[in-house]
Amino acid sequence: MACWEQKARLTSIVLLAAFLVTAAILFLIVPNLDAIFAYRYGVGFADGYDLIASDLAHGSGYRWQTNMGETMMREPGYPLFLAGVFKAGGYHIEAARWANWLLTIGIACMIMRLTRMVTDDRSAALIASVLFLFHPGTLIAEARGGVEILFIFVAFVFMLALHGAVEEGNLWRYFAAGLGLGVVVQVRSTPLVFPVLLLLYLGFTANSPRERLRAVLNVAILALGMAMVMAPWVIRNYLLVHEFVPVATLQGVALQEGQLTCQNLSLGGDFYRVGREAGRERGELASSLGLRFEGAEYFQFFYDPRDEWAFNNLLLQRAREEYIRHPGLLAACIGKNLFNFWFLGKTWQVTELNVLIQAPLLALALSGLHLLRKRGLLSKMGIVLTFVLSIVAVHLPIVAEARYSIPVFAFLTIPASVSIVWIRHYYSMHRRGGAIA
Repeated sequence: MACWEQKARLTSIVLLAAFLVTAAILFLIVPNLDAIFAYRYGVGFADGYDLIASDLAHGSGYRWQTNMGETMMREPGYPLFLAGVFKAGGYHIEAARWANWLLTIGIACMIMRLTRMVTDDRSAALIASVLFLFHPGTLIAEARGGVEILFIFVAFVFMLALHGAVEEGNLWRYFAAGLGLGVVVQVRSTPLVFPVLLLLYLGFTANSPRERLRAVLNVAILALGMAMVMAPWVIRNYLLVHEFVPVATLQGVALQEGQLTCQNLSLGGDFYRVGREAGRERGELASSLGLRFEGAEYFQFFYDPRDEWAFNNLLLQRAREEYIRHPGLLAACIGKNLFNFWFLGKTWQVTELNVLIQAPLLALALSGLHLLRKRGLLSKMGIVLTFVLSIVAVHLPIVAEARYSIPVFAFLTIPASVSIVWIRHYYSMHRRGGAIA
């Protein structure tokens, strides 16, 4: 008991120190590096979430600007959260950073809990949390007024709820987990296909037809919970454009930008410039159609939500036709995005830095999965890996860059920590053996 209390105290001390160090980085160091980061990474408000959140906070509705119509281009989860942050702390990037920092404390605790559920190893749990907290991608995501940290937080809440449902087999737990997944999808819709992959996984691992039928019922209840949370957003969008719009209207933008990146990205031009060129092409297309919008350089913000919906569909149609005309292009883009998802940065210098950071961590994660398999524990990672796959798979045919992998890496800290614990034990045993000899 004394040993357990000592380890618990040490864990608390290490975590507290990690939280304080990350806070110092976030609030003392990052503000002085804004000018350096500006071209390589955005560490201010990102992707327009703050614009919608500000209008929400001031009672102007879910729109980019007060003189524009309402928008569907962003899922509502993060703008609603950020609007609450602005209400409490004002429209400042520091308020968003404080909120992100508090969320990372919750994420670190949930990583520890999930790691213990998979490995039953206190050391691995602590290492996984520290890996997440000090990953450069995590620190940059905290500094941005972007969606990543909230997405990771709600994803871990959902994953813990789903693990509880699978262990208990209780339908009400699956329904509660489905509500959690609905919140996840309302923050970022990339895991929307997860119920399908989960059904395939549960069906594959079931031992009898009865278990498979039970899996179908469980996943149906999960999907029902998700649909109930999504319903207000879907109804609101239908009232806007009289169409079924379950997710944000950015699929066309993502597919168009992904195609141009696949076709035009080379060592002679970086991802930042290709992205801007894709934005200019969209702006020229919208202008040629006579649509009213702002933002000719990158995102197009439309005055009328019906124009926004029509433009998204047009981009989807043109991109699909391009893939049909050149079927090899889709395979090539998927292959390139396997690399881009983990490593691609705004410039090639940043991409090289991402490789130096991400490649060793991916190697640790793969090694950890191998160790879990040897110990007969890989099945405990099965649902987590299925969720990871649901996120990665969505990005492969559209657009991918390294910042999209940060939520995925948060889950991969679990097998990576298993590798680190094994390496530490190996060298500890080796040193003791050398001393005896």
